[in-house]
Amino acid sequence: MACEGRNDDLIGEALLIGVVEDQVRNVTTEVDTSSLGLPKSQPIANAQDQMLVEQLALTIRVIGDRLDQDQEFNDMINRLGRVADKSSFWKLVERVFSNDEINWGRIIVLFYSIGKLSAKMVLAHLPAVFTDIVALSLDYFRKKLLQWICNMGGWINSISGVTRFSIEQFSASSLSSIPPSAGLMLVFITGALLGGIIMWRLNRCN
Repeated sequence: MACEGRNDDLIGEALLIGVVEDQVRNVTTEVDTSSLGLPKSQPIANAQDQMLVEQLALTIRVIGDRLDQDQEFNDMINRLGRVADKSSFWKLVERVFSNDEINWGRIIVLFYSIGKLSAKMVLAHLPAVFTDIVALSLDYFRKKLLQWICNMGGWINSISGVTRFSIEQFSASSLSSIPPSAGLMLVFITGALLGGIIMWRLNRCN
């Protein structure tokens, strides 16, 4: 169900589809995502909501870059990739929501992981499994995550939670393993997101 008076369903779908597209492009330039049957996200007419999608997508990329440096994360994705059928999606959900707790950070990790797993199916030349995973992901978002997002006030209220998650990922123990520019990029994105919220709220009030 959609959040009343808001575009949180469209924002979530656009984010998820965008992550999948990005990850497929990262692993191969030989495949046109349109040939894979990847659904097109519905247009978001509201300019502020579209800006929110773009800002969240940028944050997912930064968090994803950090996850890509985590060996345990890579091992998990590789194991799931070897399953090579749609059950890998449910195994992924079990790992991300191991104690059934939903929070913004876990939603972001799930979206990014879906992108990574989908890209592996493309590399393995398993278009049917790719289609199944994307379809299951969108269905799971609509049926299991969207209501939680609505109850939390929508994606616009994800910024503080996602930012805290980002900072936790760049903890003191891991700072030595990443380039200084990554920390600066996180500060930049946090400022951009918060600035975007201010502008979004001002425009909504006008």
